[in-house]
Amino acid sequence: MYKRQQILNPFFKIRINHFLTLFLLIVFCIQSNFAQTNNTDHHSDTIVVITTKYGKEIRGILIDETKEIIVIEVSDKIATYYKNEIKTYRYITRNEIKSKKEFDNPNPIYTKYCFMPSAYITETGEISTNSHYFITTNSKVGITQNIEFSIGNIFITNIFSSLTYSRRISNSFTGALSILGNYSILGDYQGADQFNGWGVLPRVTFGDSSKNTTIGFVGFQLPFFQGFLYGGYFGSQKKISERFTIAGESIGLTLDGHNILLLTNVILNYTRNRNENWSFGVILLSENDPTINIINNSDILPFPYIGIQRKF
Repeated sequence: MYKRQQILNPFFKIRINHFLTLFLLIVFCIQSNFAQTNNTDHHSDTIVVITTKYGKEIRGILIDETKEIIVIEVSDKIATYYKNEIKTYRYITRNEIKSKKEFDNPNPIYTKYCFMPSAYITETGEISTNSHYFITTNSKVGITQNIEFSIGNIFITNIFSSLTYSRRISNSFTGALSILGNYSILGDYQGADQFNGWGVLPRVTFGDSSKNTTIGFVGFQLPFFQGFLYGGYFGSQKKISERFTIAGESIGLTLDGHNILLLTNVILNYTRNRNENWSFGVILLSENDPTINIINNSDILPFPYIGIQRKF
């Protein structure tokens, strides 16, 4: 009996050792998998979209963030960016990715709708030109991140310019203020100086470069109207594919408490290439001022719209 116990005892010890080893291995695997899962959930839920000073857009998984830096994972590599060395950054959560479609390029008309601008301005050092009906032209240049200057013409004879200051209020809201000026190059010829004037255009935009909505106010002092022309506008736009953006706006103008002009439009913008895009749509115009006399009996007049925008 004693010999039998001696023979079984080593086998018993071996079985116990194997069991302990297997148990520890299972515990280690579970713990490693749990830690890996927690680590993934910790930083893969948020994607950071960084825009560098040179306009390059970088997207990566958020790893860490402090007051000074953002650490992201890009193509299985860890990259660190100092906040004072980047232009802007924003976050896209997992729920946002599931609820909306992201596009490779921004909406080409996110700084404007049809006639009126959003609170976003032209990128620093970039020049963009747009035209309505091939009659008007307007060129904008981004001077700094917050300042834009534009100059153009209306019916060839009128020089129109503006100076704009824009600032991001929060991640979703941007505000801007433009000082407007108009000068007739015909001078005093047949009362042409009646169209020399100045104005202001404050507005607030909610959204981003893919889709946004703007509420704005316009006020203009023009001798032709013998008073201060003022009103408001509402515009909204959304990029529906890589080449198409749909936009609409409504503008109401008032003189001495009397509504004189109501303009509503809907356009479809087509991106022809990286630097050029076209807009097609319809405009509904209504007025009740006899000095303008565009429409009889205050009826609504629809007419087609065509525009072109180009970057340099």
